[in-house]
Amino acid sequence: MISIAITDDHAMIIEGLKAMFQQDQNYNITASYTSIEETLQHIYLDNPDILLLDINLKDGNGTEACKEILKLVPKLKIIALTSFEDINLVRLMLRNGAKGYLLKNTSSEEIIKAINMVMEDEIFLPKELKNQILSETIGIDKKQDFLPKITRREKEVLELIVQEFTTDEIAEKLFVTHKAIEAHRSNLIQKLNVRNTAGLVKIAIEKGLV
Repeated sequence: MISIAITDDHAMIIEGLKAMFQQDQNYNITASYTSIEETLQHIYLDNPDILLLDINLKDGNGTEACKEILKLVPKLKIIALTSFEDINLVRLMLRNGAKGYLLKNTSSEEIIKAINMVMEDEIFLPKELKNQILSETIGIDKKQDFLPKITRREKEVLELIVQEFTTDEIAEKLFVTHKAIEAHRSNLIQKLNVRNTAGLVKIAIEKGLV
């Protein structure tokens, strides 16, 4: 039996996955966490085979957490489970040690397929994302001005960053926590492929994002 843990801050996602896996005796949900902090505190003791890890969490960024989790449990196989259909995030997760990347709107059959492939030490990517990576690698339809999709909230944060508001000021304006803003900032830096906040401001102006 394959033991599975889930890190996601949406109860509906966790409950949906639990219900799905209850239908198959080959898989068992042994733990669920709602934050990076909770994951880091308990993952070593729970010691699952697989961790389905959300990328965008309230207390931080799943892409960075991936490295920290694997330091605690090196044999753990992590699969990103996210709403972000973004090649840059796929590359970053794989570089940080993840073995797969799944979209939250995927079918139960594809989730099972991903888990089985990862357990066999294979990398799993959805067909559409794999095709995008392949196309870029061999130079098909490569767009120099390609920009990944950013969410409405990320756009709000980006606009305030350009206006030189501090993290605390942005958090107060948007009625969210300091950590949430830092997570959005980190996501933007990764998505827009820049190194820091100055890079965010530059590309936001150059590409007309604000």
